[in-house]
Amino acid sequence: MNIGLNYFLFYKRNQKKQQKNQNQFIKETEMDQMVIHFGINVMSGYIFGGYSPCQWQQNKNNYVQDDTLSSFLFSQTHDQIYPLKQDQKCHAIYCNSGYGPTFGGGHDIQITSDFKDGYSKLGHSYQWDKYENKYSTNLFGQDKPNISECEIFELKFV
Repeated sequence: MNIGLNYFLFYKRNQKKQQKNQNQFIKETEMDQMVIHFGINVMSGYIFGGYSPCQWQQNKNNYVQDDTLSSFLFSQTHDQIYPLKQDQKCHAIYCNSGYGPTFGGGHDIQITSDFKDGYSKLGHSYQWDKYENKYSTNLFGQDKPNISECEIFELKFV
């Protein structure tokens, strides 16, 4: 049995050009069977992102559970992957029409709906050995992400 991966870029934003507006992003994220992987580059040069098999739902206004425990965050800058903690699987992602990509019960990553701001409390729901229950600069290299580029892909396993 051969397992493949199909993916396509359906959202890209950088400081010079935004290919799709936020309302179109929200509408498209409601599609069934969507698995999302995103990567963000910030002005500090840090690159980070996340993956979850959970479906993003605009009007849920609640957390989505990942029973597969395959959701993770990553830092390309630090060459690290931060897996979802088993006891936090009920907080894999947070879906809210007023938010951009949000992972974790303590908002390990929270990006605003305009993709211009956010914060990180890495270590609450995703494993990080240096968790201190406060805002973290580990993923962004600074307090706020100051996003220079964001790409979001739909992944489908075939």
